[in-house]
Amino acid sequence: MVVSLKDEFNQLVDLLARQANMERWCHCLLSVLRKELKFSYLTLMVEQNYQTKVLSSLTDDEFKYYSTTLSLDEYNGVPAELLKQAKYSGRYVKASVDKPYKAIWRESNNEWCQLLLPIKMHSSNVAFIYAETQEPTFFEENEEHIGNLLLLLASDISARVLRQEALDHHLTRRSVEAELEVRKHSINEYLALLRNLQEVTLSLSKASDLDQLYHNAIFLGRKYLGIDRMAIFLTDFETNKMQGTYGTDPQGNLVPRSDFTSKIPDHPLVHEALSRKDYVVVKENAPLYYGTNQVGTGWNAMIAMWNGNDCIGWIAADNLISQRMLSEHQKEILKLFGAALGQQIVIKRNYEQLTSLNAQLEERVLKRTEELQATNRALGDANQRLEQWSMQDGLTGIANRRLFDLTLTRYWQKALERQVPLSLIMIDVDNFKLFNDTYGHLEGDHCLKKIATSLEKAVKPYQKSLFSRYGGEEFVCLLPKVDTQTAALIASELQAKISQLALTHEGVDKGQVTISLGCQTLTPSNDIGREKLIEGADRALYMAKKCGRDQFYQWDGQNEHPK
Repeated sequence: MVVSLKDEFNQLVDLLARQANMERWCHCLLSVLRKELKFSYLTLMVEQNYQTKVLSSLTDDEFKYYSTTLSLDEYNGVPAELLKQAKYSGRYVKASVDKPYKAIWRESNNEWCQLLLPIKMHSSNVAFIYAETQEPTFFEENEEHIGNLLLLLASDISARVLRQEALDHHLTRRSVEAELEVRKHSINEYLALLRNLQEVTLSLSKASDLDQLYHNAIFLGRKYLGIDRMAIFLTDFETNKMQGTYGTDPQGNLVPRSDFTSKIPDHPLVHEALSRKDYVVVKENAPLYYGTNQVGTGWNAMIAMWNGNDCIGWIAADNLISQRMLSEHQKEILKLFGAALGQQIVIKRNYEQLTSLNAQLEERVLKRTEELQATNRALGDANQRLEQWSMQDGLTGIANRRLFDLTLTRYWQKALERQVPLSLIMIDVDNFKLFNDTYGHLEGDHCLKKIATSLEKAVKPYQKSLFSRYGGEEFVCLLPKVDTQTAALIASELQAKISQLALTHEGVDKGQVTISLGCQTLTPSNDIGREKLIEGADRALYMAKKCGRDQFYQWDGQNEHPK
């Protein structure tokens, strides 16, 4: 059997009449409205002593009842302009927006509808319902039934509010002594918070730099001031940007947040906090964020920090984890904490600026000194470049014979000290004179460049190896800590690289340029000199050329061995 919305509302009125107290009455009403009209956020407000007060609220996952009603300044969730229009017109007011009113950042591309419904009795407003929905058609199609429901609710809610006020007044008279005891405890709590704040402020003054100051402020502020989560944001109004420093994640861990940057949110809560000095803005039923992601609901506090008349940032605090209420004493302590932290930030910034100015002064002195030494440095650079050029082969761009001789001396001494092998491969381009006679010296130069580039690249992976031009069409490869077997493998690799180049040489039977290689590997001793290494490699190269070229021979100190 399908039940109409009119019947649902009639059942709701009967159900509300049976509720035992105001809290259950509010929960019953808001729950049914959310379900039947597809509302996402609801707030019930009542008129008390010529003021509109928040009595209860319901989101998709949380119901809140305020036994002590909240003023609209304390509550984050109702657009003031929409309420003003509803009061003035006496009719419901509707507006289309791009995000929920409480949201600081837009979380989707869907449109939202805001509704403010007055509940009237004898032409006077007794209450208001504020709702937000992404499916306004449910409201529009049942506007008449909703209007009738509001008429029926008016007398019930008015009577219940009066009864609740009378009950609260009765309870207040009976709890005077208890209140005095609570106030005594509250004063002791306040004094303890003041002592803690003194310790925190003293500790912050000892921070070595701004980063440590931000870190310690969050750590000590949460620990000693009884706050679930805190974060410090810095502001730059010239660029309209905010930047994080340190904060608290949803699990309560202190985390660095310097990577978080955003435009300063265009939101009433932010505007209020950044426009008043020595003031703590606290909003109940506020969305709580980590970055731009909402992670819960609770009270949200903002305390701006100032340098004279310039706002330099703010402290954000909330009760995401424990959901504890924020006491008036904690609000006062947060205000003092914000002022103390702002002062320390200004001091640290000024100190860093002074340090920077001193560094600039020292830099000017050094600059004068450097100017006097500039000629010497330029001369030294020129000499260094000349030294580098003197170590480089002018044709191929690789190391030359001079660098090879110096490096061989150094490597031989190290190999002698450490008793490790040192290998030398000598390379000769086969029939190169014939190549020059056939193709000309310019093509001969191009050929040598290509060979040098290919072979230098091939030996580069071997640590501290040196490939250089030895003279004419001869090259040498010096390989520290390379034994006989490895040297043979490297020589074969070099021979294969030239074969892969496939440089045309029509004057020889093979039809392309080839190389001959000779190798010697020695472990140095005091009985022999480095010239023995060259002699052995040169002798092996001679045998490779004598026996037909395009091959590799290795000298073992007594005999040549073809490879």
